[in-house]
Amino acid sequence: MATAVDVRHEMEMIAKLQHIDHQLQDLELERGDLPKLVKRLEQEINQRELELSGLRERSMEIGKERRTMDGQIQLARVKQEKYKEQLYAVTTTREYDAISQEIEEVHKQVESLEGSQMALLQEEEGVADQMLLIEGRIEELKKELEERQTELGDKVSETETEEQELLHEREKLVVRIKKPLVAHYERIRQLRGGTGAAHLYSSACGACFAVVPPQRQAEIRKMEDIILCESCGVILLPEEENMDL
Repeated sequence: MATAVDVRHEMEMIAKLQHIDHQLQDLELERGDLPKLVKRLEQEINQRELELSGLRERSMEIGKERRTMDGQIQLARVKQEKYKEQLYAVTTTREYDAISQEIEEVHKQVESLEGSQMALLQEEEGVADQMLLIEGRIEELKKELEERQTELGDKVSETETEEQELLHEREKLVVRIKKPLVAHYERIRQLRGGTGAAHLYSSACGACFAVVPPQRQAEIRKMEDIILCESCGVILLPEEENMDL
């Protein structure tokens, strides 16, 4: 069973842990939205590069389709010329009509192929325009990303030593606090934007400012038992000035 001395010691360590976590939060705030901005830029660059890759593949496909159609058109025209030559050798009206029909069919085939080829040419031009726009956008994004990464790197360098020292101190504290208490602290801290323990503040919880009854305040100040805020669940601590931190 935990003694009053044990509880007091645990509460002091929880108070120190919360102080460290607030300092770490302050360091994150100094970096501002730069980490999120860098991540967003990286994601957009990846997305644009995927789009560009798809357009390049489509451009290659269009080139192949156009070359295939060129061959088909040439073959059709050769066939058309042969049919025209055969017209001079026919001896009956029936033969003449049959060859004329073949010539007409080949003519329609050539027109259809040329129409499809024109549509492909227009699509190819549109794809090329899109590629130029996306390449320009990627270049802009990469330039901005480089600037933001440099800016973030400078800010990280300024605070890295302090951050590592705080994280090391945090690790040493966590292993000395009972696991159930740490688990509760971490759960509430995640729910309340970084606050898992709070000092009394003007007779109220320093996290949610719910009023704490006088008897409860007295119990908190004695530090003989772990007391939670009935409103928000944080671990309640005596006023900061009443703790030796």
